[in-house]
Amino acid sequence: MNEMRKKIIIQEINSWKESRMLPEQYCNYLLALYCQGELPPSNSTKAGSVKNDIFSGSLIGALFAFIVFLNYFTEIPIRMQMLMTTISILVFGLAVRRFTGRKIIFQMALIGMALSLLLLTVSFAEFMAPGKVGILYIVLFINLGLWILMGKKLKLLHFSIAGGLGAMVTLYFFSRTF
Repeated sequence: MNEMRKKIIIQEINSWKESRMLPEQYCNYLLALYCQGELPPSNSTKAGSVKNDIFSGSLIGALFAFIVFLNYFTEIPIRMQMLMTTISILVFGLAVRRFTGRKIIFQMALIGMALSLLLLTVSFAEFMAPGKVGILYIVLFINLGLWILMGKKLKLLHFSIAGGLGAMVTLYFFSRTF
């Protein structure tokens, strides 16, 4: 096989590895095959990945900060706040799906999605039944139950702990209300 063709194939395999189009083991096998056991020239560097993760994490944090600002520090109508929070949940969901392999960014997007869902459901409960604390507590228990289930399913201990502690605090305030 001529060298130019081999170089193009190796570049393609490296790009597949970066974009996770194929599992890393397959890409490593193909690289070893086409490089005939030598170390393959790698286009990707860890610094680029770290920079992308920092940028993505900053965007996720900024989006969540914007949603909190929008919900608590502006006087736009509640329906518009709920619409923007719903859109942010969808964006966080896309980020969760996109960053599944990257542990920290995945968890940041998941936390942003869970907290945005909490904001949305609390706003919705207040909008539908203003002043009825019992409905608010029910909605909180449902959210915290979802956190516990998500923590168990994804094996994320901090979600389970947060859900459990939140349920205990909610139960404490619920018992003091009635």
